[in-house]
Amino acid sequence: MPNQVPNQQPFNSSRPYQQSSPDAWYRLRLFNYFRSSIALFFIAIYLNGWLEQLIPSRFAHAELFITTSVIYFVASLFFITGMIRKKPGLDTQVIVHTLVDISCIVILMHATGGIRTGLGMLLIISISMTSLFLHKRITILFASISALAVISQQIYSQFIYTDFTPAFTQAGLLGILIFITSVLSTYTAKRLKESEKIAEDASQELETIIQMNEHIIHSMRTGIIVIRNDGMILMTNNAALELLGQVPINAKSNLRDISVMLYNRFIDWNNDTVQNHQPIPQAQGLPDIQPGFSHIDPNEPSIGTQQGRTLIFLEDATQLALRFQQVKLASLGRLTASIAHEIRNPLAAINHAGQLLGETSVEKSDKKLTDIINSQAKRLNGIVENVLQLSRQQRGTPEVIHLLQWLKKFRDECVSTHKLQAYQLQVLIEPHDIEILFDSSQLHQVMWNLCSNAINHSNMDITNIMIMIQGGIDEETGQSYIDIIDNGQGIDEETQTHIFDPFFTTSSEGTGLGLYITKEVIESNRAKIRHIPPASGGTCFRIYFQQALN
Repeated sequence: MPNQVPNQQPFNSSRPYQQSSPDAWYRLRLFNYFRSSIALFFIAIYLNGWLEQLIPSRFAHAELFITTSVIYFVASLFFITGMIRKKPGLDTQVIVHTLVDISCIVILMHATGGIRTGLGMLLIISISMTSLFLHKRITILFASISALAVISQQIYSQFIYTDFTPAFTQAGLLGILIFITSVLSTYTAKRLKESEKIAEDASQELETIIQMNEHIIHSMRTGIIVIRNDGMILMTNNAALELLGQVPINAKSNLRDISVMLYNRFIDWNNDTVQNHQPIPQAQGLPDIQPGFSHIDPNEPSIGTQQGRTLIFLEDATQLALRFQQVKLASLGRLTASIAHEIRNPLAAINHAGQLLGETSVEKSDKKLTDIINSQAKRLNGIVENVLQLSRQQRGTPEVIHLLQWLKKFRDECVSTHKLQAYQLQVLIEPHDIEILFDSSQLHQVMWNLCSNAINHSNMDITNIMIMIQGGIDEETGQSYIDIIDNGQGIDEETQTHIFDPFFTTSSEGTGLGLYITKEVIESNRAKIRHIPPASGGTCFRIYFQQALN
């Protein structure tokens, strides 16, 4: 791109000429429209024969009048080309325009009989407009040229007309008026330029702040939605679109159409009803969201009407749960570290004593009591182990896992350990080449817990247990998933809402931490687990892999 050469200054000045801003070009175009209109008006006067009626015939030069008017109009058309191209620079064009104005107006004055016709007042308008673009000294120079041109016209007319009566007094007064107007116009133009500069600086600063705010809003990890009280969406940021599943939102979108549950939560909040602070579940593959609401203009009378505006904050409930979980894990870690040795050492002594007592005693009643001691000691030890495992839980190191191959190896190990037949644990993955990102050791822990639960809580003979591990790619979300399905008695609706809560169990032998730990491990790998009741009975847990690679 060629370098731009600044406009040359006809005169040395301590300050550069005004920069050619869009407003300056706009004003110059407006003044040129005025110039064109005046020229057309003069042409109309000539064509309609009004010139002889307005001016004494002995002083009128009709041919000079129409020729100058046409030249004046053509010049105004030529000026339009320069303003469109913006070449030459603004100051050069203003100087040329002003010189053409002075020349044409003085010639028209001469053609119509001199200063008495009043056309000299147009010079005041021209010089005043010039002051909006050029500096004070340049404007005064053009005022001097105008005054000298008017006086020169009077002197020239006195020489060529024998009966011409010069009006030097009127010419002098017009010159003085031109000078006074130019000074006042220059002062006014200076104040106008200063006001424009202040307004322009404020506008640029405001635009910068607006752009910065928009960038911050769209870069926030928290979802932002602005709606009217009737549900019409006014603005969303990128995080909100991601949390809502990249749903298409336009100027006519309504929150009710995007998320009915979120809209109902907003209505309850707006009506000051009892608030539900539970996360809002979404479609499969999308994170649960935790909304927050705030009136944007609480002092406006429109609150409670259709025009009130509300700001909705959307948080990924999974991420919030992870933050809370980190706090809980930190507290639990400190707790378990302080009590681990206090519990495990006496527990080991109790278990050892129970074993010795069982070996030395021959009475059946004593044998039964020692079995109870040993079983309860083992159960208590399992609780301590689970709590320690929970407190030590760390985010996994994701690695690429070929899902089908990995599950086949896991199936062989699980069948061998639990003494199942091969047909009792089946694996079906379509397509076969699905790859996921997951910590392999933690995936083993998750799958082992789920399959062990299916076996231990089936309440049926081990030979009748059937477990199906099937997976694929969700058509709606494009995410890889696996289902762990068993043929057990299933989970009732009331229990389904608590199965992932810590220490919740329906078994007197359970600790209530198995599924909770499983869920935490899965979410630490940026995946998600859902319970999906199968239509044919039994239990189905589905794991969505958020970072699946196909």
